[in-house]
Amino acid sequence: MPRTDHRQGASLLSRLGALCYAAWGLFHVKVAADIWRLGAGQQGLAQARLYQLAAYMLTIALFVLVVGLWRNWRNDKSGYWLNLAVAGWADSIWVLVVVVPGYVDLVRGLVPPAFYVAGAVLTTLARRDRER
Repeated sequence: MPRTDHRQGASLLSRLGALCYAAWGLFHVKVAADIWRLGAGQQGLAQARLYQLAAYMLTIALFVLVVGLWRNWRNDKSGYWLNLAVAGWADSIWVLVVVVPGYVDLVRGLVPPAFYVAGAVLTTLARRDRER
């Protein structure tokens, strides 16, 4: 494949990966809102901790969304590592704390990480093509 074809392929892969990260981020913005609503029914420290968790979730979601559309879209090396680490860490915690113990159905529990995995695979392929 000529060099320009590699760049075009990497560009397409990085943009598809960026869209996967953006979808992951948008889904988790909704999760943050759901956690906030759950906290509204509580009082005292339980309410405060749920609001804190909602704020953390919103921060992570917006971080992954912005890095995805700003840096992964351009096949940026720093953006690649940032979203790989941040979304990967967040989904690892989810799987270990919620999915593995069985608090949610396995299929429902693995849908959000599937968007992370798709984004990670696509951006990895884009980075690999770019470095050739």
